[in-house]
Amino acid sequence: MAAPYRVSKDKAVTSERESAPHRLRLPDALEMLRLLLVATILLPLVLGAFAAYLSYVKSDQAATRSATEAVAVAAENTAKVLDTHLLVAARISDLLNNMTDDQIHASEQELHDRITQQIAGLPQVAAAWVVDAAGRELVSARVYPVNRNIELSTREDFKALQTSNARTFIWMLRARSLDTGDYQPYFTVSLRRDTPDGRFNGVIIVAVSGSYFASFYNSLLGGTERYTASVLKDDGTVLARYPQPTSAPVTAQPDPLLARAIADEAQSGVAEDGTPFDGGRIVAVKRVANYPVYVTIERKKASILQEWMRSVIGYTVIGVAAAIALIGLSFLALWRTRREQSALAEASQAVARRAALEMQLHRAQRLEAVGLLTAGIAHDFNNVLTVITGNIERVEVSLEESDHRRQKLLTAAQDACARAAALSKRLLGFARHEPINPRATNVNEIITNTLELPWKTGDRIRGEFRLSDDLWPVTVDPDQFATALLNLAFNARDAMPKGGRLRVETTNFVFDDPDEAETLGVAPGAYVGIFVADTGHGMTEEVRQHALDPFFTTKDPGKGTGLGLALVNAFATRSGGCCAIDSEPGKGTTIKIYLPRHRGLDEPEDDNAGNIWRARAPAASEEDGVRPN
Repeated sequence: MAAPYRVSKDKAVTSERESAPHRLRLPDALEMLRLLLVATILLPLVLGAFAAYLSYVKSDQAATRSATEAVAVAAENTAKVLDTHLLVAARISDLLNNMTDDQIHASEQELHDRITQQIAGLPQVAAAWVVDAAGRELVSARVYPVNRNIELSTREDFKALQTSNARTFIWMLRARSLDTGDYQPYFTVSLRRDTPDGRFNGVIIVAVSGSYFASFYNSLLGGTERYTASVLKDDGTVLARYPQPTSAPVTAQPDPLLARAIADEAQSGVAEDGTPFDGGRIVAVKRVANYPVYVTIERKKASILQEWMRSVIGYTVIGVAAAIALIGLSFLALWRTRREQSALAEASQAVARRAALEMQLHRAQRLEAVGLLTAGIAHDFNNVLTVITGNIERVEVSLEESDHRRQKLLTAAQDACARAAALSKRLLGFARHEPINPRATNVNEIITNTLELPWKTGDRIRGEFRLSDDLWPVTVDPDQFATALLNLAFNARDAMPKGGRLRVETTNFVFDDPDEAETLGVAPGAYVGIFVADTGHGMTEEVRQHALDPFFTTKDPGKGTGLGLALVNAFATRSGGCCAIDSEPGKGTTIKIYLPRHRGLDEPEDDNAGNIWRARAPAASEEDGVRPN
């Protein structure tokens, strides 16, 4: 089965459709709405990210400022504690008043009571005791009697004061609590005892209570775990820490960040490292008066990030809701604009179709008027021509056979009358007043019989035929169809003065979409397409628009009547089909004729047999310069 074309709504571009007004577009409105939609998405994100960054910077600065203020208070409190402990040690030294070790042993009960009384109102003092030059306890505020077998000479504070001229020494230790029995962190303030002649005579030790520091920092920092507080020696050794370690002892190894913060021996400062995602910290450091001791307040950057997130979550919820609402409004505006544009485009198409139909109506009315005028002239001309022909025949009968000169003139007159009669017939055919005899016709057979012979006399123009097998029959007058083919062949010949190729193609064709069929001026349904393409000089758009008009020609005077394509169009229209032209300068011309399919009485209306073409019509190859659509 031949492969008929089928025209759909979005395809089958014809010359008539190409000449229709362009579809109205509103690119500016849609582009502005798309930009607005993008802006409603990106702008809140950018502004939100910038505001969030500024908020985080503000939170980080507030955390740094808070840590700096807290470390100043902690340093002041620690200085008072150290001052108090040195004062207690000095009072114990005055109490001993250069007593010998034996005298102290003899007065241990009295000294124990008096030292206990001195520290009774000082909660920061955990214990106080006196050690002799050999490192054994002499008297204690917490224990009576003391255990003189305990050796303290190996302790760092004892050795430091024994081997140097330093008067005081601050040290860290973990010792068993007399109250709970478990080991707790302490740090001690030790004062050197000298004999009247200046020799080392032992030390007085006052222990700072770890629970006191815990209570103080808990009050200072609000009981939050966001901060860590430390008391360090200038070598980085930790003396006390809050919160207190749960299991591991307080390390004597300095923290690298803390050691770096106090390395320049500055009075105060802030150090930081890392990011909120890798354990980064900020540390505020301050030296405690003139002591070789520093107080630090440390905070994890991750806690700053968490606090910042909690503070902005409310704004985020409100901002996201507002952004979603704005995006929704933008989508709604875009949707409504698209609907309005679609409606406007449909209205524009309807206006364009109406204009095309009105143009076709005006053209039909103009052609009808020209046809009526032409028919009247042709009839009157036929009447006059009949009189002339009759008189010529009467004169011819009366002439003698020997009068060759007059016989020759009469023969010329008869030839002229025959040509005039042919012209009259063509005019009547154009005016649709010529009798027709439509019947089922084999298009391929008419094409073969009509167009093959004119091109066999020379090789200047090469004919090529692509006739589909199993082509549907059509209902036309075969003689008029042959005349139309000859007109197309002669027009193609005149368009190729230097030679070329004439290609004739046939195929089954189906118009599915009513709008496409309406554009061509035919009813939807099955048609046979005949495409006659040449490789000539082609037509300009202006010429193509008027090529089907009667008496329109681009040939020199006397070389054409302008009725060739008009007769082809009249034949196709009268047969229930249509005619269209596709042409461009330098790319040849394709004349497309669509004739309705002939159906027998018992033939079903099935246009789907075989491979039906539902798209664009076939054409000659690009190398021929022919564009069928």
